[in-house]
Amino acid sequence: MATIESLMSRTRKVGDCLEFTGYICKAGYGLVWHNGKNRLAHRVSFDLHHGTITDGRDVMHSCDNRKCLNPKHLNLGTRLENMQDMIAKRRDKHPCGLHSGMSKITPEIAIEIRRRYTPYSRTDSSCALGREFGISQAAVWAIITGKTWADCS
Repeated sequence: MATIESLMSRTRKVGDCLEFTGYICKAGYGLVWHNGKNRLAHRVSFDLHHGTITDGRDVMHSCDNRKCLNPKHLNLGTRLENMQDMIAKRRDKHPCGLHSGMSKITPEIAIEIRRRYTPYSRTDSSCALGREFGISQAAVWAIITGKTWADCS
């Protein structure tokens, strides 16, 4: 069973974080043997420092460092709160806009498409704009309706 001392002896200080130096799983979290099975090190750290984790709760990192075991950086939240935090901090696996490797346009082009779009126009319809900028009509429509490039003004 892990103790606070045994857990903290396997950390190194990196900035304000206490990074776990033991085994790190594919997802980037530390694993420790605790109560008869492998457990996520940050959850064990929270449990040892703050008390039992209630069912269905996530242990969230305020520092966004998956290896961090610093009890000051760990707090409880629901799965929804954890996912909302991840998306707000742009740590989700679905990059958008210029951060996407598949992006064919720039924010300036998205702004230009929104500015110029005119329904049923020969030169500024969604189909015509798609041809001009080398993207599909559906992509132009997604820009116009704000489904993509929504953060462009």
